[in-house]
Amino acid sequence: MTYWQGVLSRLSVPGIVLVAVGALLVYEAPRVARLVFKAQAQRATVPMKIAGLVMALVGALILLDYIPI
Repeated sequence: MTYWQGVLSRLSVPGIVLVAVGALLVYEAPRVARLVFKAQAQRATVPMKIAGLVMALVGALILLDYIPI
């Protein structure tokens, strides 16, 4: 087993998914808000960014084994 195979085998898939989706939600919150909440997209942007931040932080905690899965 190579070094990178060992590193990748220790990573958890839910943690990686949460970090990726959370970061994408923070980055693309205005566009997603326009698609989901057509009338009130401006007001929905900040809560969506906060939700993405929380998702990314929980995913990071899972990857760092503070939250075992």
